[in-house]
Amino acid sequence: MDAEDRLRLDYDRTTELVQSLLDTRFKLLALVPTIAGTAVGLVGTPRPAVELLGIGVLGLVATVGILLYELRNSEILDAMLQHAKILERVLGFEAGPRVHGPEALLSMRGGHGGRFLGLAAATHERALGLVYGAALGGWSYLVAWGTLAAFGLTDAQEAGAVIGAIAGVAVMWDVEHLGRAAVEADEHLPNTLVDRV
Repeated sequence: MDAEDRLRLDYDRTTELVQSLLDTRFKLLALVPTIAGTAVGLVGTPRPAVELLGIGVLGLVATVGILLYELRNSEILDAMLQHAKILERVLGFEAGPRVHGPEALLSMRGGHGGRFLGLAAATHERALGLVYGAALGGWSYLVAWGTLAAFGLTDAQEAGAVIGAIAGVAVMWDVEHLGRAAVEADEHLPNTLVDRV
């Protein structure tokens, strides 16, 4: 196998991995908020504190685990996309408006994104932050409500809702912040494959 065949094989395998990671992401983005929303809706009526805590802690821990998995997969996906873009340049795929077909698809720069309702920037990091912030905010609500109810607080549900909302906003902000930091770090990576060829 000559050098160009190896590069094409590398490109094919890289784009397959990119597709696999994207498929996993879309499944998780559909599943996580659906389960969290359903659980909060079904458990949203007064229940024993131990039941609220049990369901809430289970959901909270599982969702944090999925979020950590998603954040790691985002790092791998970013690396694979960067690798594929470099391979496209090395292989001579043209990028630009005159390309008709899938070649150099990964090297084409997307737009800068719009603004949802003219307010919020439509970015990948913001979307992840919203989805996981909402899910973890819901689980935090159940955990806080259960904990406060166990201590006999009369307004435990209302206080739990405030704590859940604060937790959701904190998660949303942190996921978006982590994503932006990763994007900025990627912009400073050298194109070592291009330099070697």
